[in-house]
Amino acid sequence: MLDSQGRATVMDFGIARSMELTGMTQTGALLGTPDYMSPEQAKGQEVDARSDLFTLGIILYELLTGKTPYRADTVLGTLLKRTQERARPPHELDPDLPRYLSDVAVRCLEIDPRLRYQKASEILADLEGQRKPRSTTLLLRLPRFRTVEEFPTKWIGPALAALVLLLAVVVFRGKIFGPVAKPGPATPAVSLAILPFRNTSGDPSLDWLGPSLAEMLNTDIGQSAYLQTVSSSRVSQILHDLRIAPDSNIDPDTLRRIGEFTSADRLLWGQFARFGDQIRIDVTLRDLKQQRTFALKATAPSEKELPRAVEQLAADVQKSLALPADIIKELQTRALKPSTQSVQALRYYNEGLQLAHQGKVLEAQKSFQAATREDQNFALAYAKLGQAYANLGYANEAEQAVRKAVGLGEKLPPQEKYLIAAIHARTVNDNQKAIEAYENLAKVLPEDSDVQLALAGLYQAAGASDKARECYGRLLSRDPKYVEALLGMCGVEVMAGNPQAGIDYLNRALALAIELGNDDEKSAILYEFGVIYNQLSKPEESLRNYQQALEIERRLGKKEDIAQTLKGMAQVQDPLGKPDEALKSLEAALRLLREIGDKAGVGDTLIDLSNFYEAHAQNDQALGLLKESLQIQREVGNQAYEALCLNNIGVNYADKGQYDDALTYLNQALGLRERLKDPVGVADSNYQMADMLAKVGQFDQALKHYLTALEVWRKVNDKRREAYTSYGLGNVFEQQGRLGAALNAKAEALKAIREVQDRTGMAEMVGGYGDSLSLLGRGEEAQKSLDEALAVAREVKNQALVGQNLNFQGDSLFYRGDLKAAKGRYEQALQVAARTTDRRLILISKFNLAKVAVKEGRSGAAVGDLRGLAGQADALGLKYVSVECSVYVGEALLNAKDYSLASRELDRALARSEKLGLLALQAKSQYLLATALRLAGNGAEASRHYADAHRILDEMSSEAKSDTLLKRADLGPIYAESAKWSRSASP
Repeated sequence: MLDSQGRATVMDFGIARSMELTGMTQTGALLGTPDYMSPEQAKGQEVDARSDLFTLGIILYELLTGKTPYRADTVLGTLLKRTQERARPPHELDPDLPRYLSDVAVRCLEIDPRLRYQKASEILADLEGQRKPRSTTLLLRLPRFRTVEEFPTKWIGPALAALVLLLAVVVFRGKIFGPVAKPGPATPAVSLAILPFRNTSGDPSLDWLGPSLAEMLNTDIGQSAYLQTVSSSRVSQILHDLRIAPDSNIDPDTLRRIGEFTSADRLLWGQFARFGDQIRIDVTLRDLKQQRTFALKATAPSEKELPRAVEQLAADVQKSLALPADIIKELQTRALKPSTQSVQALRYYNEGLQLAHQGKVLEAQKSFQAATREDQNFALAYAKLGQAYANLGYANEAEQAVRKAVGLGEKLPPQEKYLIAAIHARTVNDNQKAIEAYENLAKVLPEDSDVQLALAGLYQAAGASDKARECYGRLLSRDPKYVEALLGMCGVEVMAGNPQAGIDYLNRALALAIELGNDDEKSAILYEFGVIYNQLSKPEESLRNYQQALEIERRLGKKEDIAQTLKGMAQVQDPLGKPDEALKSLEAALRLLREIGDKAGVGDTLIDLSNFYEAHAQNDQALGLLKESLQIQREVGNQAYEALCLNNIGVNYADKGQYDDALTYLNQALGLRERLKDPVGVADSNYQMADMLAKVGQFDQALKHYLTALEVWRKVNDKRREAYTSYGLGNVFEQQGRLGAALNAKAEALKAIREVQDRTGMAEMVGGYGDSLSLLGRGEEAQKSLDEALAVAREVKNQALVGQNLNFQGDSLFYRGDLKAAKGRYEQALQVAARTTDRRLILISKFNLAKVAVKEGRSGAAVGDLRGLAGQADALGLKYVSVECSVYVGEALLNAKDYSLASRELDRALARSEKLGLLALQAKSQYLLATALRLAGNGAEASRHYADAHRILDEMSSEAKSDTLLKRADLGPIYAESAKWSRSASP
């Protein structure tokens, strides 16, 4: 309950009934309260802690809305609803609610337990995260967007307080966190960074031993919740950034900076020297907090005895850290130690790891191969060799090496087996199995940052944004200056439709890169800025960042990165009206990748180049490039991109009007993505299938595919794709004549696209929403949206959208009966369209002028134009436009008093509109046909067609829940005249 100060108190957890809600506690009939049961509980399935979180979600929903999320007349009905229907988001019931609170409730109420929060602490983290003030930065001057803090704060305190109490009850029940364990040692967490050792022997041939000893010691020490060791790759990167050479003497100030940038409170460094066969290692362990130093030593009688000496040194370090015995035992059992006793094999293996981290894949491949020659049973080296081959595009060699690793790894410790399994799955592009393997590895090595980083990337690729965010969040909580994690978190936020949050992470990363003077990282961050600003429809800002990244990459000579940046620039240059520059950028990228022998990169760039040609209506060139890429993707074994090629080939065939070929390729793409268990890819295929089916008039099938895609986008919280899919649904509803449903779908699309601040999407969807209002006869209300859309289209310099929005404005005037003004807009639209390669836009602009000509009585010239346009519309798959052309041909013939020919034309138009389910065109065809029959003297038959026209318009008005539709200049006379002549067929 809430008191007058807004404090929440839990009064009762027994069987109770709300005085306001229609709750259904039935003592003795069911164990529990049906209103608060989870779907699995309702179906009698096994329940776990996530069932409690579902119940918690219902309570939060009621706190926010005052309503239960599942309402029905019977107990069975309310149980059935939660097993079949997703709860309506609270913010749809009350737009003033903070969106993040609504999202928390919705996630709690997911039907599938795997999609809910997995534990109570995740909910608290999300809620507390929204209460923290957003950090600011002075690096970039950014536009200010609406944030959570601007919403009314009255919701935050009561809801959060109530949830804290509820979560406490759940925890005490022991279901989420399990039975209470014995208190562990109150040892504070320690973070240890191990620096490469100095070679003091005077023999440069032993320099390799410095980083190898550090890596061996790192793995032998291990890590746990109490001891977190900074990965060797991370330490090497920081030393490189700080310009600290491996043989440098380290002063206290340098130690402090290393500790600061690695987020470590203990540092270990040392030196080694060879005396005959013997190798002596001297180590210094420094506690930066307590300012204490420990000196340790180890001696190996020979190089072969180094692993044993390092093991003993690791044990000494663990003792010096004052760790309890049970923690030391845990560290020993969890250590991920490569199973080889060959020091030379370890040398090449560790060199390969460093080279791979630096992006030197070819050199890394050679090092891993050398490791396998030194020890032919070194399973992890074979696995890493396979991974390097895969990155180089050698699919057969990759699979052979990884299979060898799997065979050798049967009797290895779990840590190595899981890592090999993960590498195997990634090599064959089985992301789901890779995720499972890394999840198993994370259970054994929960504090390993390399494991968390890899797992986060896999979650991100699979569209599991929440899980990726959790992994990156753990990394950043331990090391706030982890640039790779900051970049990963940026990607998650962009995918989730929060580009501004992504920019915040990029600013943090850029500040670190500038402070450290790391040009490599700086160029990567500038590239990401280019990506985000392009998504925010800020093309000039995007291009500026891409160009800055390109300057650095050219100075560093990083050809692969140069190619990637050139491709990003092309995506900006083309919409800016610079197609020649865009093509030049893409072709330069392709040449570079061919030059360095990056087969996989060549295949990917061919897809980008095909997209350029498709956008410029050069489908044959696009198809040639896609088929070349398809062959490459099959050769390198990249099935995800193979599916993308199949998908895009289908889209290009659809653009050409070859729908059978299109359907064949789209079905192949969908099938492959389903086999790959790629939910995002499956959703994309469903979207493309829906788009094609809508073109050919198979609206019911199109709706099915749109809805399938929409469900996935909502689950992965991809707001941008959700917006475009809802918009596609709205277009289908419009063509069917379901104008009320169309308006609602487009309103949802518009809301989502505004949330992600996609200006290009807004130019399309604000205009589409205004067009829906115009179709409903609400032209004056629509004008504000239509004006905004046209302004945004001009702002983002998208000529195709400028033309489309001019047509929308013309339609609005046409429906209001202002033919002169409508004609002016249509003429402007055609002028803009002529400067594009958008055949659909050109066709529709010409059609709009032809229909005005019919209405103005210039029917003779219009008939020929309309027949030609109908044929073009059929070729492009624009069935609705084709039928509408036929209707206006019939009207033109009727105006010319050729009643016989008009009747035949309108009969065909009516048959096609009925077959396709186009209600508005059915009503027009029925009315015009009736008029032709009446004027030809066939009053009885005319009466029936008038009645059908009147009935259809009544149905459309009823569905729209508005009579404004019947006041449109083109439909109002049809409705009135049909009512009149359906009662009397006399002329």
